[in-house]
Amino acid sequence: MATIIVPTDFSKNAYKALLYATRIFPDERCHILLIHSFENQFSTSTSRIDIGKNEKLYDSIQSGITKQLEEVEQQVKEDCRGLDLIIESFSSAQPLFKMINQLIINNNTNFVVMGTKGASGFKEVFLGSQTVKVIKKIKPIPLFVIPNNTEIVPPTKIAYATDLKIDYAQYPLEIIKEVMRAQNAELHITHIYNQKSPGHTVEDNYRKLKNKLADVEFNTHWISSENNMKDALKTFLEKKSINLLVMMYHKYGFLEKLLKKSFVEQLSFHTEIPLLILPDSK
Repeated sequence: MATIIVPTDFSKNAYKALLYATRIFPDERCHILLIHSFENQFSTSTSRIDIGKNEKLYDSIQSGITKQLEEVEQQVKEDCRGLDLIIESFSSAQPLFKMINQLIINNNTNFVVMGTKGASGFKEVFLGSQTVKVIKKIKPIPLFVIPNNTEIVPPTKIAYATDLKIDYAQYPLEIIKEVMRAQNAELHITHIYNQKSPGHTVEDNYRKLKNKLADVEFNTHWISSENNMKDALKTFLEKKSINLLVMMYHKYGFLEKLLKKSFVEQLSFHTEIPLLILPDSK
């Protein structure tokens, strides 16, 4: 049984992410932990003087949120008839990343699935500010990010984009193999490198990556790009009709660069493909 944390802000995009979560492992029971943080709603309404008023306000807000969560539960059960789902709901005035971390500790959680529609002010941003905060602050666990305009289709064509800068002997890749088996999916390992500085450890790290994936089939693609690596990746994704992009978040890596504001402001890389972010360490 897969245990999946799904944050919601009750938007259409959040519901789309919830539907996606129910379909990652369609042939097994899934335990969905549906969560909502009303941190902003509570903090802007609290009084520093009247503690009793704050408690009543908290209870009032949480009561309303509980009703909304129950409505989402009923809706997803109707939309997912035939799937074996267990759904639990949680709400709190804690920051979202703290809620997620607490649930990760208290439950045998497999991964998180959340929607994003981008932050206002950055025209080409494909990850919203809340999503970026979760990526950086939650405990090491795989995270699926579902863009606003994505189509809910099974992840049958997976691309793992890697700079081959890490020692893969230390990193688990089981989530990729589990999704592949559940969806009978094909896997494409994609290494986009700079001809001017190809890197000295690539060959050794690639050998370790192959060892990690020895029990599944995959194709490897070596793509040279002297300047714009993000555009080279976008072209590859379109050419192969990829419907799930996998990247690892590690220091100085490609995804980490995408999350920097100065880089994002000039970003032309935009994708409507669901993104699976692997944690830096376990």
